[in-house]
Amino acid sequence: MISSNKYLTQKEMQENVNEIYTYLNGKGWTINAIAGLLGNIQRESTINPGLWQSFKEGDYSVGFGFVQWTPASKYTNWATANGYEIGDGIGQLYWIDQLTESSGEWLPVEPYKLTWAQFKTSTETPEYLASAYLKNFERAGTEKEDERKQNARAWYDYINSGSVPAAGRYIVRFVPA
Repeated sequence: MISSNKYLTQKEMQENVNEIYTYLNGKGWTINAIAGLLGNIQRESTINPGLWQSFKEGDYSVGFGFVQWTPASKYTNWATANGYEIGDGIGQLYWIDQLTESSGEWLPVEPYKLTWAQFKTSTETPEYLASAYLKNFERAGTEKEDERKQNARAWYDYINSGSVPAAGRYIVRFVPA
């Protein structure tokens, strides 16, 4: 997976999306939910697990990673303690899939009163799920909601176009409790 402190090109984002789709689909996520997530992380990081907010590499007070955890230490402390490099996209996907709810990051609000499990398995539209993720997880200072919804639709169409390989590769790691 491409991970660096730069904005990714469309081709690089597609490469990361192929791996993200394979990982999350393997965990039971619907294409719709994956697209809703992707619509948000494209806005947050250009789907780049190594991106620091404003390129301030090593400044743990700013956002970092796919979802721009702020402060960065919200994620990086966990990653380091669990044997992941901080820019490891698979580590970030594990955290998103497994720890979003238990960490208290998922806070359902009206009109998106979905549990985390309901979000991951939802067949609502990618646009609806992009908004749900924005409101229930990101709670971004600059929402750019329409952009996130358009991104989600584009990634949904990309995944459904057959451009994503049927079987991707990713590294499975044991994460201690």
